[in-house]
Amino acid sequence: MISAVIVRIPVLLAVVTLALAACGPSQTGETYKPSELQRGGTVHSGRIIAVEDVPVSGTSSGIGTVGGGVAGGVIGASIVHGRTGSILAGVGGAIVGAVAGNAIEQGITSGRATRFHIQMDDGQVINVVQTNEANLQTGDRVTVLEGGGKTRLTREGSPPPSR
Repeated sequence: MISAVIVRIPVLLAVVTLALAACGPSQTGETYKPSELQRGGTVHSGRIIAVEDVPVSGTSSGIGTVGGGVAGGVIGASIVHGRTGSILAGVGGAIVGAVAGNAIEQGITSGRATRFHIQMDDGQVINVVQTNEANLQTGDRVTVLEGGGKTRLTREGSPPPSR
Protein backbone atom coordinates (compact mmCIF):
# COMPACT_ATOMS: atom_id res chain seq x y z
CA MET A 1 0.00 0.00 0.00
CA ILE A 2 2.77 2.47 0.93
CA SER A 3 4.64 1.74 -2.34
CA ALA A 4 1.47 2.52 -4.33
CA VAL A 5 1.20 5.85 -2.52
CA ILE A 6 4.86 6.66 -3.20
CA VAL A 7 4.24 6.04 -6.90
CA ARG A 8 1.09 8.22 -6.86
CA ILE A 9 2.73 11.22 -5.17
CA PRO A 10 4.90 12.26 -8.14
CA VAL A 11 1.98 11.72 -10.53
CA LEU A 12 -0.35 13.88 -8.42
CA LEU A 13 2.30 16.57 -8.03
CA ALA A 14 2.90 16.58 -11.79
CA VAL A 15 -0.82 16.94 -12.49
CA VAL A 16 -1.17 19.82 -10.02
CA THR A 17 1.96 21.52 -11.39
CA LEU A 18 0.73 21.27 -14.98
CA ALA A 19 -2.70 22.57 -14.01
CA LEU A 20 -1.12 25.52 -12.24
CA ALA A 21 1.19 26.25 -15.15
CA ALA A 22 -1.92 26.98 -17.20
CA CYS A 23 -2.56 29.84 -14.77
CA GLY A 24 0.65 31.59 -15.80
CA PRO A 25 0.76 35.13 -17.14
CA SER A 26 -0.88 35.23 -20.55
CA GLN A 27 -1.48 38.95 -20.93
CA THR A 28 1.24 40.81 -22.70
CA GLY A 29 1.36 44.19 -24.37
CA GLU A 30 0.41 42.42 -27.60
CA THR A 31 -2.28 40.05 -26.27
CA TYR A 32 -5.95 40.92 -26.55
CA LYS A 33 -8.97 39.25 -24.98
CA PRO A 34 -11.96 38.54 -27.24
CA SER A 35 -13.95 41.21 -25.38
CA GLU A 36 -11.37 43.82 -26.42
CA LEU A 37 -11.84 43.25 -30.13
CA GLN A 38 -13.67 45.75 -32.32
CA ARG A 39 -13.37 48.57 -29.78
CA GLY A 40 -12.08 51.97 -30.71
CA GLY A 41 -9.45 53.90 -28.83
CA THR A 42 -7.14 56.86 -29.08
CA VAL A 43 -3.66 56.79 -30.56
CA HIS A 44 -0.85 59.09 -29.41
CA SER A 45 2.89 59.28 -30.00
CA GLY A 46 5.80 59.90 -27.69
CA ARG A 47 9.33 58.94 -26.69
CA ILE A 48 10.40 56.63 -23.88
CA ILE A 49 12.40 58.64 -21.34
CA ALA A 50 12.91 55.96 -18.67
CA VAL A 51 12.54 52.20 -18.28
CA GLU A 52 12.55 50.08 -15.13
CA ASP A 53 11.70 46.49 -14.23
CA VAL A 54 8.85 45.96 -11.78
CA PRO A 55 7.54 42.82 -10.05
CA VAL A 56 4.10 41.45 -10.93
CA SER A 57 2.39 39.64 -8.07
CA GLY A 58 0.95 36.20 -8.66
CA THR A 59 -2.72 35.38 -8.83
CA SER A 60 -4.73 33.44 -6.31
CA SER A 61 -7.62 32.17 -8.43
CA GLY A 62 -8.38 29.19 -6.20
CA ILE A 63 -7.21 26.61 -8.72
CA GLY A 64 -3.97 26.05 -6.82
CA THR A 65 -5.77 25.88 -3.49
CA VAL A 66 -8.36 23.38 -4.70
CA GLY A 67 -5.85 21.28 -6.66
CA GLY A 68 -3.41 21.20 -3.77
CA GLY A 69 -6.18 20.40 -1.31
CA VAL A 70 -7.46 17.49 -3.37
CA ALA A 71 -3.96 16.11 -3.94
CA GLY A 72 -3.03 16.55 -0.27
CA GLY A 73 -6.25 14.92 0.89
CA VAL A 74 -5.77 11.91 -1.37
CA ILE A 75 -2.15 11.50 -0.37
CA GLY A 76 -2.89 11.95 3.35
CA ALA A 77 -5.77 9.48 3.31
CA SER A 78 -3.72 6.93 1.35
CA ILE A 79 -0.82 6.91 3.79
CA VAL A 80 -2.69 6.04 6.99
CA HIS A 81 -4.61 2.79 7.55
CA GLY A 82 -7.89 2.64 9.44
CA ARG A 83 -11.02 4.67 8.94
CA THR A 84 -10.50 7.38 11.60
CA GLY A 85 -6.78 7.75 10.95
CA SER A 86 -7.36 7.87 7.22
CA ILE A 87 -10.01 10.58 7.57
CA LEU A 88 -7.83 12.69 9.88
CA ALA A 89 -4.79 12.26 7.64
CA GLY A 90 -6.91 13.16 4.61
CA VAL A 91 -8.18 16.35 6.25
CA GLY A 92 -4.69 17.29 7.40
CA GLY A 93 -3.27 16.53 3.97
CA ALA A 94 -5.99 18.61 2.34
CA ILE A 95 -5.19 21.62 4.53
CA VAL A 96 -1.45 21.37 3.94
CA GLY A 97 -2.02 20.72 0.21
CA ALA A 98 -4.36 23.72 -0.11
CA VAL A 99 -1.80 26.06 1.47
CA ALA A 100 0.99 24.63 -0.67
CA GLY A 101 -1.14 24.73 -3.83
CA ASN A 102 -2.00 28.39 -3.28
CA ALA A 103 1.68 29.24 -2.74
CA ILE A 104 2.66 27.32 -5.88
CA GLU A 105 0.01 29.09 -7.94
CA GLN A 106 1.20 32.49 -6.75
CA GLY A 107 4.80 31.55 -7.51
CA ILE A 108 4.00 30.27 -10.99
CA THR A 109 1.86 33.26 -11.96
CA SER A 110 4.15 35.96 -10.60
CA GLY A 111 6.75 37.54 -12.82
CA ARG A 112 8.40 40.70 -14.05
CA ALA A 113 7.18 43.53 -16.26
CA THR A 114 8.54 46.88 -17.36
CA ARG A 115 7.41 50.37 -16.39
CA PHE A 116 7.88 52.80 -19.25
CA HIS A 117 7.89 56.57 -18.71
CA ILE A 118 6.84 58.26 -21.93
CA GLN A 119 7.07 61.92 -22.82
CA MET A 120 4.14 62.48 -25.13
CA ASP A 121 4.51 64.78 -28.11
CA ASP A 122 2.33 67.35 -26.30
CA GLY A 123 4.83 67.42 -23.38
CA GLN A 124 2.77 65.36 -20.92
CA VAL A 125 4.61 62.49 -19.19
CA ILE A 126 2.77 59.20 -18.59
CA ASN A 127 3.80 55.75 -17.46
CA VAL A 128 2.67 52.36 -18.75
CA VAL A 129 3.45 48.97 -17.22
CA GLN A 130 3.49 45.97 -19.55
CA THR A 131 5.72 43.11 -20.60
CA ASN A 132 8.46 44.05 -23.05
CA GLU A 133 8.45 41.50 -25.88
CA ALA A 134 9.31 44.27 -28.36
CA ASN A 135 12.49 45.11 -26.39
CA LEU A 136 11.54 48.79 -26.13
CA GLN A 137 14.29 50.99 -24.67
CA THR A 138 14.91 54.54 -23.51
CA GLY A 139 14.89 56.86 -26.51
CA ASP A 140 12.57 54.73 -28.66
CA ARG A 141 9.60 56.41 -30.33
CA VAL A 142 6.37 54.65 -29.40
CA THR A 143 2.72 54.68 -30.29
CA VAL A 144 0.49 54.78 -27.21
CA LEU A 145 -2.79 52.92 -27.73
CA GLU A 146 -5.57 53.71 -25.26
CA GLY A 147 -8.92 51.98 -25.17
CA GLY A 148 -11.08 49.68 -23.10
CA GLY A 149 -9.48 50.86 -19.88
CA LYS A 150 -6.02 49.76 -21.03
CA THR A 151 -2.98 51.55 -22.36
CA ARG A 152 -0.45 49.69 -24.51
CA LEU A 153 2.80 50.62 -26.20
CA THR A 154 4.10 49.60 -29.59
CA ARG A 155 7.21 50.70 -31.41
CA GLU A 156 6.28 53.61 -33.67
CA GLY A 157 5.91 52.47 -37.26
CA SER A 158 6.08 48.78 -36.34
CA PRO A 159 3.97 46.38 -38.37
CA PRO A 160 1.00 44.73 -36.66
CA PRO A 161 1.75 41.41 -34.90
CA SER A 162 1.61 38.38 -37.21
CA ARG A 163 -1.43 36.15 -36.86
